[in-house]
Amino acid sequence: MRRTRWFSFCSVLLTVGMIVLGFLLNARFPVLRNGGTLSAEGLHRGIALTDWIEVAPQEWEFSFTPAPDAGELVLCLASRTAPGASAVLTAADSSGELYQLDTVSDEPVTLTVHAERLPRAWLLPTEHASRWMETRTLLQLMALTAFVTIALVTLALFYYKHQRELGCFLLYLVIISGWGILVYLVPVGYSAGIQFLLRLLFSLAVLAPLWLCQELTGVRLVPPRASIVMTAAFLLLSCIPLPWVRVPVLVLGMFWCMAVLVRAVEQGQRPALLLLIPCAVTTGFRVWVLLPSLELPLFIESIPFYVFRCARIYDLPFALGCMTFVCRQFALQFDRTEQLARELDARVIERTRALTEETEARKSMMLNIFHDLRSPLFAVSSGLDTLETAPEALPALLPVLQQRVEFLRHLTEDLFLAAKLEQKQVMLNEDRVALNEAAAAVCESCRSEAEKKGVLLSADTTASLPVWGDSTRLQQIIQNLLTNAIHYTPAGGNITVTCKAEGGSALVSVQDTGCGIAPEDQAAVFDRYFHTTANSKHDSTGLGLTIAQELARLHHGEILLESEVGKGSCFTLKLPLLSV
Repeated sequence: MRRTRWFSFCSVLLTVGMIVLGFLLNARFPVLRNGGTLSAEGLHRGIALTDWIEVAPQEWEFSFTPAPDAGELVLCLASRTAPGASAVLTAADSSGELYQLDTVSDEPVTLTVHAERLPRAWLLPTEHASRWMETRTLLQLMALTAFVTIALVTLALFYYKHQRELGCFLLYLVIISGWGILVYLVPVGYSAGIQFLLRLLFSLAVLAPLWLCQELTGVRLVPPRASIVMTAAFLLLSCIPLPWVRVPVLVLGMFWCMAVLVRAVEQGQRPALLLLIPCAVTTGFRVWVLLPSLELPLFIESIPFYVFRCARIYDLPFALGCMTFVCRQFALQFDRTEQLARELDARVIERTRALTEETEARKSMMLNIFHDLRSPLFAVSSGLDTLETAPEALPALLPVLQQRVEFLRHLTEDLFLAAKLEQKQVMLNEDRVALNEAAAAVCESCRSEAEKKGVLLSADTTASLPVWGDSTRLQQIIQNLLTNAIHYTPAGGNITVTCKAEGGSALVSVQDTGCGIAPEDQAAVFDRYFHTTANSKHDSTGLGLTIAQELARLHHGEILLESEVGKGSCFTLKLPLLSV
């Protein structure tokens, strides 16, 4: 809230400062009152004529006495003012603004003009009058060039990127450019139709920045329906020719636009300052333009302010601010695009490297599979050849053949299950399962294999561990862990299976006293195509841990590993524990 008030105060203060500056600058220029004496002092700066007397409806009169050093004079009439029947005025150009004044020193001169309201006129030396008009034309062309150039750039952006805010910006530039072209072609504009069109363009030039700021910042101070009603009321009131009605409505519309930008800054849109500051400056300039129509006695419009008003350059700060804001938005989009491109390139490189590693791992895995299949097949083939020549050797060869065929069956089943897990085709028959009871059943089934190898298997499965999952698959996980421990534990070693609940999780740990796993191998021990660096060869398929980890993840759990070379390993199945 404090930041909002600060920005509001600063923006309003800037606008008010611009208005006060306009009063101070305008007051520096000389003024000649009705019935006064005109001297050459300050005449080159243009002398404004004030205190006109309305002698008849829409007919005004002004009298003064020129000094001997006044020289040749030109009367400059603002728009909506026409010279009356006077022998002292001769048209100096075709614009209808400059009139040569025929005077005699020390003899009073009476000027008569026609105007709907208080006339605005200035006296200048002949050579200075043409310079002021040339300056006005030059400023008009400069402003038109700037607005048309910005409009063409915006049109190009809008052609390639159809964005609503670009459309609003283009509409604003078209209004400003059309207004400037109309003033340039018809500088005086006596007809009521042209005057109405100029008032309408001024109103649209106030509304268009409001629409544009709303689109650029996304800030809406009123609901859409209320906004439509307010827009219609604004256009209706701002086109009324009564200055004391029209001017406050236009100023209110300008400050409404500033309020939108202040709210945007309040919401954290710091780039909105690129719009707020130029908008405050342009608002101050626009108030300069509106002040003469109020006919305030403290603000008698000077010739420089008239030239500034006709040049239509007061909208240039806001237009440049909008162009800067739009360019910043596109620059950020380009930066974001380049960043996304770099991220995409990095992902492609990472994915290519991963695919390369996976391809190499598959090749290594296939070689291992071919090796594991070839050994038992060779043993079976040799046994069958022996039986063909010596049938009496069947009792001795039968256990070996059975053991090799059993290994082939396990290897085939593991390969098939690993492929199904990789393709996510394994379906779980889930139900409430007592994990400790499943562990106890697996220990009983593997106890004979452990005793056959000379390994002591002990189990503590008293802790109740209710979990949700597939009982068969859970037993398969524990069996793979326990079988792996038996394979890698030498005779005389110990294997301990422990069940416990900890931190809302069910834990089943399989601790062995085997050879352990090297630290550099622990991170990859569960990889599907991992090949251990251990020197000893064991009669296992090599896929048990991979399958166990995949099945654990299907149950929203995981398998943890703690191992030390020479002391053994501990594999722990961790699953979410159901509430009792």
